Amino acid sequence: MTPMLDIVFIMLIFFIVTTSFVKEAGFEVTRPPASTAEEKKLGNVMIAITDTGAVWMSKREVELTQVRLLVEQAKSENPEGSVVIIADENAPTGVVVQVMDEARKAGADRVALAAQEGSS
Repeated sequence: MTPMLDIVFIMLIFFIVTTSFVKEAGFEVTRPPASTAEEKKLGNVMIAITDTGAVWMSKREVELTQVRLLVEQAKSENPEGSVVIIADENAPTGVVVQVMDEARKAGADRVALAAQEGSS
């Protein structure tokens, strides 16, 4: 019985160590449809932009000026991570561009825009 408990404990440790955690943006948005959208592995940093232009990260609303610092912190934890911007289909384009710019200034070389699969 003891060796079986050891094996279960080791398996539990293995699954905890190998699990990757995704940081959710914290706000549900209506993504625009795109016929060329592809399903990809989610990035490590999720940034949501609402239809009013509010920016959400880590399940809280943040100022545009905080995006760069938060992305830098996330990149220090996982340098290979990517940034995914989930913008509402009615989000102001200027805010989306500013968020992309702040993420790139923070050192994120892989910044993607999320879209829903389907025809536009």
